[in-house]
Amino acid sequence: MKPRRTLKSYIYERDERKCRFCSKHLKYHQASLDHYLPRSKGGTNDVFNLVLSCRKCNNIKKSAIPDDFDTLMITLFKIGVKDGMIRAPLPRFSNKEINRIAESIDRLEAIDKYVVFQSKTHRLYIKNNIIKKIIYIGSSGPPH
Repeated sequence: MKPRRTLKSYIYERDERKCRFCSKHLKYHQASLDHYLPRSKGGTNDVFNLVLSCRKCNNIKKSAIPDDFDTLMITLFKIGVKDGMIRAPLPRFSNKEINRIAESIDRLEAIDKYVVFQSKTHRLYIKNNIIKKIIYIGSSGPPH
């Protein structure tokens, strides 16, 4: 599946027009999108798993799993929520609450039917750049 041009434009700007691997400055037509956690290893098409790459680095990386894949995916998830690229059509949560919960995420719990991010108080289930479910699991404060 070829990512939509709007998604590529977003990632091109988010990644500051540079290859994630070698930091080479890229013109738009030179840039390709790389699944940071390869699809062959369970990676998704979600915005937090796509990074800007030059063709050379994309070919070198192939299906290797970067050591920091979970840390980077958490960071890109938080940015995606803040930028509105990851939506949460859950009426009981305001955008402010969603952003607050997303900022507290500190681990990638699972990648299966959903990508699951977790904090000390919440577990978020994401599929296709949409937060499908938020579960309160924590010990501090009232459930949201």
